[in-house]
Amino acid sequence: MTAIGALLTAIGLLAALVARAGVAKAARGGGVAGHLARLLTLIGLLLALRLAGLALPSPVVVAMTMVVAAWLPLVTLRLAEELVRRHASRWLKLLALAGAGAFSLLAVTFGLVWTGPALMALGTFQAAVVVAILLHLLAHRSSVSLAERRAADMLALAFALALPLLATDFAWAFPDLPFRGGPFAALVFVLACSRLAGMASRPLRLLGDLALVASAGGLTALAVQLAGAPVALAPALAATASAAAALVLLADRFAGAAARDEGLLLPIARAAPDEAAVLAAHPLLANAVPVTAEALADLPGELVTALAAKPVVTAARDPDSETLTGAARELLARYGASHLLRLAPAAAPRFLAISGGALDEERLTRELTIVARLLERAP
Repeated sequence: MTAIGALLTAIGLLAALVARAGVAKAARGGGVAGHLARLLTLIGLLLALRLAGLALPSPVVVAMTMVVAAWLPLVTLRLAEELVRRHASRWLKLLALAGAGAFSLLAVTFGLVWTGPALMALGTFQAAVVVAILLHLLAHRSSVSLAERRAADMLALAFALALPLLATDFAWAFPDLPFRGGPFAALVFVLACSRLAGMASRPLRLLGDLALVASAGGLTALAVQLAGAPVALAPALAATASAAAALVLLADRFAGAAARDEGLLLPIARAAPDEAAVLAAHPLLANAVPVTAEALADLPGELVTALAAKPVVTAARDPDSETLTGAARELLARYGASHLLRLAPAAAPRFLAISGGALDEERLTRELTIVARLLERAP
């Protein structure tokens, strides 16, 4: 690894640590955030081991690096399953698990580390699983809410962009590159995670972040040329500027996340105590889609009554009725929603179809339940 490669890896490690700390609070609730935190932990560990291997070359460190790299596809698959709330095919799960176990066994017991055949086999395994994950995300994206669909699309875009960058880590295939793309692949994914953790989980927003990062590198390369510096210095400085811009962007995004993440209840507490004011107090409620009794006319009356008995309807399985679970999921899919907030539990029920984000789903359900109880007493 060159000096510039080590610097880029260190920046990628810092970015992974920033993102891991940023999702730590949400990760305690499990779900998407929990799997995201595990994946960020593995990415940070992998980058740290690569730096350790440079500072203290050792077969043990190399073997540990290979073990962590082998388990990344399986953890990524679990995140993808959670995002679209659909299990992957059995063969894909077995492939990811068998590959992780096999490469770990080879690294730990036989000492097979970064030999040419081992690299080719591990790279082929990782690429195959990531491609299968992309197909899984795209195949099931229509089964979740609009916000969750955007999050899945953004993650799929991050994987698609990261794959060619990861391919440059194979020095035997790209011997003349001044630095490798692995740290940039980590930065692309971490930027996606920062969007996933907020309320802007859209592919175009991720592309905007990458355009900003690329602009920093481009301006640096232009400044190097205008200053008359050696041409060979431009790629290294541009890459460092781009990576540093990504790190600053991440730090700024996560630094005030706790202060900005006030949820639904604080804005509603400041609003007037009537239904119109409560629903206008937060963009998530103000942009929700009304679901009237007429829109539910095609459902059996007893199912509508059972749904209206719940303050908040989600896609979670109802242990007492599979029919009710199916009706709830069909209705959520019809409106691209993650939650239905009950507005009127009477004979003519009304709901709001709300498209929440992928993270903190349990917290959103709790807050919407409180909102529903407030609306029952609102004039």
